Amino acid sequence: MIYSEDTWKQWLSDNENFSDPRDSKRYIHFDHPFAVKQIGKLQSIFIRGNGLKNHDFLPLIKFVIKTPRYKYQENMEKYDLETKERPISFASHFDSKIYAYYAHALNKKYQDYIVSKGFSEVVLAYRSDLDGKSNIQFAKEAFDTVKARGQCTALALDIKGYFDSIDHTILKDQWSTILGGRLSEDDYAVYKSLTRYNYVNRISLLKHFSLKIRGKNAKHISSFSQVLQGKTFSEKMQSVRDARLITKNSSYDLLPDGKKRFFGVPQGSSLSALLSNIYLLKFDEDMWQMGKIMNFSYRRYCDDILIICNSDDASEIQKNVIDKISKEYHLIIQDKKVDIIKFANNSKGQIRAFNEKKRIEESIPSIDHTNEQRLYKALQYLGFEFTGQKVLIRGTSLSRYMRKMRARIVKSVGMAYGSSGSNDRVFKQQLLKRYTHLGNNNFLKYAYNASLKTYKVKKGTKKGFDSPAIRNQLSRHFDIILKSLALKNDKRFNFKKNNPKNRGLVAKKVHNRKLKK
Repeated sequence: MIYSEDTWKQWLSDNENFSDPRDSKRYIHFDHPFAVKQIGKLQSIFIRGNGLKNHDFLPLIKFVIKTPRYKYQENMEKYDLETKERPISFASHFDSKIYAYYAHALNKKYQDYIVSKGFSEVVLAYRSDLDGKSNIQFAKEAFDTVKARGQCTALALDIKGYFDSIDHTILKDQWSTILGGRLSEDDYAVYKSLTRYNYVNRISLLKHFSLKIRGKNAKHISSFSQVLQGKTFSEKMQSVRDARLITKNSSYDLLPDGKKRFFGVPQGSSLSALLSNIYLLKFDEDMWQMGKIMNFSYRRYCDDILIICNSDDASEIQKNVIDKISKEYHLIIQDKKVDIIKFANNSKGQIRAFNEKKRIEESIPSIDHTNEQRLYKALQYLGFEFTGQKVLIRGTSLSRYMRKMRARIVKSVGMAYGSSGSNDRVFKQQLLKRYTHLGNNNFLKYAYNASLKTYKVKKGTKKGFDSPAIRNQLSRHFDIILKSLALKNDKRFNFKKNNPKNRGLVAKKVHNRKLKK
């Protein structure tokens, strides 16, 4: 049974925000935000027999997150902007709490299993038993492995559309393995709700009911049920069905024997991340065993796989991994998503990282002083780069952060000088806390910690890279944000000052021209 009193109490302890209604998630779904008074109802579903079996999971609401990324395009041999699309499906407020508790309880069983089998070190993502380690420590361990080996090769593989490709039958078998037997009726209810799930496209929902919930003239609602037709909640949901807005996940392939192979789980629920670990349970164990035999290091962070091995074995290992994961788990690793980084001596006798994939594709016999410059390519892993000599923050990560920073500056200055602004004041302190190391929880603070030999966390200290190269990358950031802020502020001030409609207003506020905290 997935429920126990101790597990429930631990979960409540880890989610103390339940006691503060202001901290409840405010996204709009078919039901209202979760309330503290519903905790008893939630617990009773797990305590009573077949509580989940008889629970009606509401349709997920699906939308697509589009993330612009400025990165090097190998086929064009230049940097260019591309857009990464990621479908996200989020559960109703009450259902999300069911998934959250179930994920907490199932994750404990998963972690106990991989520890008992001895391969807990290979899985890095979505775990609670890693002693507070972050990507800094995971990347450091990988780079230290390369340093210890000296001349070696790193294979970085990326699984294409991982969540959308998860085979339902394999997932069920691995899930049963974790629980030590076949799924109970309650377990099966959760499994079914995240495999043969129903969803509603958010754009279609808003369009059908002529709703606008963002920006000017938006309708302020806490639940879609407020605008759906019908007196009871059941009737309201029926109106959504009648409008044919509900879609059932029925992605499948036809097998040689004519049977259907169903696949795909939604990305975004509290449980989906854990399922991505459970699905490759046997694969992770097999790779760990193979690593002991062939002397290579294997690590997986969700859909990112890293293998560090002897250079002579790299080609064979790569083929074995790709064959195994495609034939046994129906997952695809695109060739363009494979990086082969060879660590070898350059003409100066230094260990450097080289693009072995490019060398092979261009039929270059060997690396020497005539070609080493164009074959240099750092190993990229979990947001960091390793050249063989130094560790850096990944360039695309810094670029993305700078774009967000500049966009926020434009927005802040625009709000200060806009028609609705009460005075020409830019709250500089808020920007500095969000986008510089002065803040306690932002990217720059994280990057700065990574550059140190050790840094403080809530419970003790953690090791960083002790990297002067990272500190050099960050050295001008504070000046850049101040100059960008001052430049944008002056432009908006002068525009407002020179606009005839605003001359009297600006004259009264000219003393506010300088940035104020």
